[in-house]
Amino acid sequence: MEVFNIQGIFVKDILSELAAQFETSLTESLSEYKLELPKSLGEGFIQGINFPNGVGLLQFKGKFKKQVVFNFTSKKVHPLKFFYCLEGSLIHSIKPDGERRKIQQYQSAIISSYYHFGHIYKFPVDEYFNFQLVEIDRKAFREHINYKLEDIPYYFYKLFADVEGVREVFYKSNYTLHLAQVIKEIEEFDKDNLVRVNFLGAKALEALSLMLTKYEDDLKENNQQRILRKSEFEIVNDVENYIDQHLMNIETIDEISKKFGLSKQKLQQGFQLKHQHSINEYIKNKRLELALKLLDEGEKNISEIVYEIGLSSRSYFSKIFKEKYKVAPSTYLSSK
Repeated sequence: MEVFNIQGIFVKDILSELAAQFETSLTESLSEYKLELPKSLGEGFIQGINFPNGVGLLQFKGKFKKQVVFNFTSKKVHPLKFFYCLEGSLIHSIKPDGERRKIQQYQSAIISSYYHFGHIYKFPVDEYFNFQLVEIDRKAFREHINYKLEDIPYYFYKLFADVEGVREVFYKSNYTLHLAQVIKEIEEFDKDNLVRVNFLGAKALEALSLMLTKYEDDLKENNQQRILRKSEFEIVNDVENYIDQHLMNIETIDEISKKFGLSKQKLQQGFQLKHQHSINEYIKNKRLELALKLLDEGEKNISEIVYEIGLSSRSYFSKIFKEKYKVAPSTYLSSK
């Protein structure tokens, strides 16, 4: 096992210390720092940036071929961490003999340590990992906001007002599809210089807002939660497959919701995120795709096709078919 002790709590200091211990170089562009993991340890990189408003963005991506531990040992108040795991897993604790908590793929966590403790990250061996963190220097953040923290809900106040680090926080849950989309946008953004810095600053705040929205939603009873979790997205896939197989006699959205045990609102969220339109639009498009296939086969007349795709009105079918394909179904059929 190789343990790397780190005194710094902000991106520049953390990566500078690691670069020295790794005996590798550290690159910098407009205050965004990046270092490549040495081949003796594995492959990948660590990069990050801090902004004047107290918000920071940090990413760990790669694979270690031996046991590696990062031990953040500063006695100063560490930033409030909003952690999300895209791939792999990580063991977190705040002291060597403290509780070890595993954060794995599709999970997020809000983490704060006591001021006299730090953070310990234990990385997996020979397992690809990809972690993103939004980190909040609560003192700097408080100085940059133009409202009183006392005016925000108490469950948020407890997180952001603790500038002295008197309260430990570890809150883990599954992160949302919307958050996953934002992280993907951060990863895939390929501009540089000022454009990149501004983009990262905006996306860090967007990710923070989504994490806070999810945290607030998690505090509600299950039947009152409105945000689709990543873990629930598999149900959306199941619903999609069910619709594809039952177009002729598909139930109402309310009935489908009850059948699969996922609220109508969350089903709509899933279809909007995956297909950029509603469930009803998805069903209509699938019916039209099937109708086009049956017209191409030329073995059924239009009335038979209308029945097979689950519609009762031939005129309505003609209307939506022409809207999508710019030709009437009767004209299309006669051209075959």
